[in-house]
Amino acid sequence: MNQAQDIGLALVEELVRRFQAGDFDAAFELYHPRVRVEQPTSLPHGGVHQGREGIRQMGATFAQHWTRTISTPQRTACADGRVLQITHQTWTAKATGHSASMDVVELFSFGENAITEIRVFQHDTHRLLATLDPRH
Repeated sequence: MNQAQDIGLALVEELVRRFQAGDFDAAFELYHPRVRVEQPTSLPHGGVHQGREGIRQMGATFAQHWTRTISTPQRTACADGRVLQITHQTWTAKATGHSASMDVVELFSFGENAITEIRVFQHDTHRLLATLDPRH
């Protein structure tokens, strides 16, 4: 592994550790001030979110709709310095109690010793949206 791969893996591991410890302010310090997060636009919290405040707003919108459990991540350092993370997640809709479980892939990019971009790919957004429908 090269130094860029080591730094990227260490940043993602530390981000997850801080979030799991409930130290959200410290976790946000690992994001570059101009961080960009992209989620599928079909989801209520989807679209492109810019900066730390954009991520906070995205998280608040997500929390209006779902709770989530996340498996132990699998991570791979890519040759270009990015990090690929795969988790198995269960999303439970607050309004209906319906759940859906699936793999989620996240692609992290880095610069200036911080996370600059996260692209998120949920396996089946239609199943996630169906959890919000009380008819299911």
